[in-house]
Amino acid sequence: MAMTRTLAFQIAPDFAGVDLVRTALKEFCNEIYIGGPEAEAWTGDLCLAATEAMNNAVEHSGAEKVEIEIFANKTEVVFRMITRGEKFDPTAGISMPVLGDGDELQEGGFGLAIIKEIVDSVRYEYIDGKNVMTLGKGIIDKKGESEDGN
Repeated sequence: MAMTRTLAFQIAPDFAGVDLVRTALKEFCNEIYIGGPEAEAWTGDLCLAATEAMNNAVEHSGAEKVEIEIFANKTEVVFRMITRGEKFDPTAGISMPVLGDGDELQEGGFGLAIIKEIVDSVRYEYIDGKNVMTLGKGIIDKKGESEDGN
């Protein structure tokens, strides 16, 4: 059985908590994947996706706390965010927002589309009154290939 490393947090739904988790996630990824520029870009993508998800929870969930679980094995890092509250599926209908009048980009609304674009999997479940959003990103080797050869 493959060894799994785990990190867990329970934070207040505020941006200071988001910063704490983002910093810990970056360090966690650096410990499991030591490499060159590919590793930095890979870690940056996962941290950006996780930050976007947490920011959405802070701004929109109304939760009293946000639970974070991070798992890593030889092939993948999984970031799971859990909030208690009304069912809200943030993955439903994910797409890039359209341009506004005058072809100017609207402010906000890009977070979920960015998440979908830079991680390998996005899953939402509603379990026992909790919203559970799970992001997965396959670990790449130092040649820039995923562990499964793709």
